[in-house]
Amino acid sequence: MLAFCLLALAPLAQAQSTTQAAGPKQQSQSKAETKLPQFDNEQYQFGLLTRGPKSGGGDTPEVRKLQEGHMANINRMAQAGKLYAAGPILDNGELRGIFIFRASIDEAKALSADDPMIKAERLKIEILPWFGSKGIGVRAMEEHKKNPDMKWTMTKYHLVLLKRGSQAAQPGAEAQKLQLDHLWNIRRMMDEGKMLAAGPFTNNGELRGIFVFNTESAEEAKAWAEADPAVKAGRLTVEIHPWLVAKEVWP
Repeated sequence: MLAFCLLALAPLAQAQSTTQAAGPKQQSQSKAETKLPQFDNEQYQFGLLTRGPKSGGGDTPEVRKLQEGHMANINRMAQAGKLYAAGPILDNGELRGIFIFRASIDEAKALSADDPMIKAERLKIEILPWFGSKGIGVRAMEEHKKNPDMKWTMTKYHLVLLKRGSQAAQPGAEAQKLQLDHLWNIRRMMDEGKMLAAGPFTNNGELRGIFVFNTESAEEAKAWAEADPAVKAGRLTVEIHPWLVAKEVWP
């Protein structure tokens, strides 16, 4: 299904939904790009873990115990078939980590509430409905069930949070053209292997969606993000973070 509706054109984008699996690269010539590209997306809950009010204190036995409980809770959520991707943000800012759930938003909130770090208010979590790339974590979970001792390949990527920009109110025809260019930019980057996942948040808040870039380079991630037509036009702004997550979770 399409629905990369980051520019508030949901009816246009969702009209072109598809369940077709990824196949040969779509043509990127100008003629082909007059039609909406095809994607295969599904519903997730996207958890943003940020510093809580009691996040200070350094490395103490109490903090280490909480961290052990935090990791154990991550494993429990994964074993329950609800958490399909997770990993820390590496730039030591307010954003500390990411959870991607295949669950209802109420289930995701309940599971997160049991996390020792959240209970202790060292972390807090915001959970947003996300319509993201289909199949995240599915193959990895199947492999893990066959081999619980499998080794995960923790890999550095770059997560781009797309936010509502200051120029988000262009006339309809201009907005449609920007949306089409934005979607084709996503399609090309996915076909080239530069973008591993993307999709919109569906709650119509200030956070509009995400990209996951297949690069360890902050400079490369910044250049790719800022080249997006919607970003160049000021309809979206970007916040970029290095993210450590298992390579095996990507479709």
